[in-house]
Amino acid sequence: MSGHRYLLSRDRHLIGYSAGNFGKNLLLGSVDVTLLFLLTDLLGVAPQQVSLLMAVVFCGDLLLDLGAGLLASRAQNHGIGYRRLIVLGTLPCALAFALFFSLPLMGHPSLELTCAAILLFRAAYAVIDVPHNSLLARVASDSRARGRASGYRTVFSSAAGVVIATVSVPLVGSAGQHAAPGQLAWLGVAGGLLFCGAMLLAAWSSREEPGAGALRRTRAVFLPRLDRLFAAMAMIAVVTGFAVPVFGKMMLYIATYAWRQPALAGRVLFMLTLGQFAGAVWWIFMLRYHDKTRLLAVSHCVALGGIALFALAGAEPMLLMATAALIGIGFGGIFMLPWGILADVIDFAEFRHRERRETATFATMLVILKAGAAASAAAIGWTLAALGYVPGMAQPPSVVQGMQWLAFGVPALGSVLAVLTLRRLAIGHQAHARVLRANQLRCSRVPA
Repeated sequence: MSGHRYLLSRDRHLIGYSAGNFGKNLLLGSVDVTLLFLLTDLLGVAPQQVSLLMAVVFCGDLLLDLGAGLLASRAQNHGIGYRRLIVLGTLPCALAFALFFSLPLMGHPSLELTCAAILLFRAAYAVIDVPHNSLLARVASDSRARGRASGYRTVFSSAAGVVIATVSVPLVGSAGQHAAPGQLAWLGVAGGLLFCGAMLLAAWSSREEPGAGALRRTRAVFLPRLDRLFAAMAMIAVVTGFAVPVFGKMMLYIATYAWRQPALAGRVLFMLTLGQFAGAVWWIFMLRYHDKTRLLAVSHCVALGGIALFALAGAEPMLLMATAALIGIGFGGIFMLPWGILADVIDFAEFRHRERRETATFATMLVILKAGAAASAAAIGWTLAALGYVPGMAQPPSVVQGMQWLAFGVPALGSVLAVLTLRRLAIGHQAHARVLRANQLRCSRVPA
């Protein structure tokens, strides 16, 4: 027990840094999980138009995150730093979130206004998201420490997920049934205030380690070096951003139209989040003994088995809750471990190519993740339209079955692809330690 207390004391700055994930996940998670339902059932946007809207968001994310990466790199090289940039961007992001959830107060706003509100939020979010993620490569240098930091991030993200499951999802569902848009506006205000507190704490707590690149300039470019390691991480990001979240995004539809118990959606997402919390703690412990890439492959296998059991559980609440918790344990590793692996990949790329493209790497990965999330929403909207889905009406069996195939099949296929990719990604703790020593020796010989 004393060893755990010592570890937590030593990692205080990592825990403080990771608190930012509570605020970030509270905002982005609330938008992602409820966006489709809010558009179709509250704002009256047709499923075909949702697909068009998500395509615009997809293109917007591409430019916004790459631009935010360039901004963060220039800010770091000119002495502003990632932490100060986070502080400057926090309030605008909170206001944009509040504006998004105030849209139902306008009745049925135009598609252009809705699109503008979504893009405004994602632009403001990108300004703080890229530097906060880039800090992961600087607040820790050791591969295991980065893994622990990724785990702490997931713990805070899971805490935000509990709030989303118990507050955001029920409020959106209730507003859809009772036409109470005012409560969504208050949700936006309250979420924005919590976000500000979390991000300011993260900026204040983060301590950059010189050995983690804090004395080296990052290359102010849009894209990272495109090599084999980055290609593998890009595939992992596609699975993480596009395939895996389909499970959560479809839960309101499955609960409402397949189980005919809308309240089950929040309970399933709550158990999913509790599983992610437990999973994060477990994967942090296992980092002592195994490389992050191996643990990520195991995480996908756990999620794959859980999804199969969930699909067979029918509408039995107890079975659904148990299997959702198992899926959450897998998801905990799926969402946690790639960030620590990516921070190591940056060091490997610096060793191979003799330049450090830190923010470009994180920004590009964020583009893939967020664009993947937008693409999955567009794919869901297109599929629902193709199935003949009519919002608010009882759905025929063919539509319900299509919803279930979408919710369970896409994440399962993604996990299979991730496991196959990780079999060829050999960048463990020992290999990273050797590369880190070589980079530090080279840096000591060359002026910054």
